[in-house]
Amino acid sequence: MSDIVWLETAKGAVALRPERPEDEALLYRLFRSWALDELALLPADDAVKEALLRFQFGGQMATYRARFPAARFDIIEQAGEPVGRLVVDPGSETEPACFVDFVLLPERRNSGLGRAIIAAVLADYARLGRKVRLKILGHNAPSRRMCAALGFAEIEEQPPFIQLEWTPPPLSA
Repeated sequence: MSDIVWLETAKGAVALRPERPEDEALLYRLFRSWALDELALLPADDAVKEALLRFQFGGQMATYRARFPAARFDIIEQAGEPVGRLVVDPGSETEPACFVDFVLLPERRNSGLGRAIIAAVLADYARLGRKVRLKILGHNAPSRRMCAALGFAEIEEQPPFIQLEWTPPPLSA
């Protein structure tokens, strides 16, 4: 399939394949894996929290597709198994690329895989001499550490988000 992008990472090969309708359960699982923490303090029962999560999930999906029509919406697979999601808007010659969404299954986090995947994608943008931007929640300490280690710098605070930018090293002559 020509739509599949293979990345060689420090943690092994991964495939980025376009999302399909049958991926909805996986996408919801990925969304729920981090969004449920945000609702933990809400004084509501589990059924109300689940309804809120479903509503937020639908809103996120619709918003991403409307705001980033040129983006690739990919499922990350390793050894044929889905392990996460990556959404990247390519930007343009004058606008930086944008990492819209990146999430791994909880059991794949904190293993270096996320950093390896993002580093491999950044290497492609480095070859093009292109900047990359992203927004993360200000309280998301693991993502902030990963981004700092990869060379992202804070350029703007838009509570509750922080916008970061990565600038490629100068191209060799």
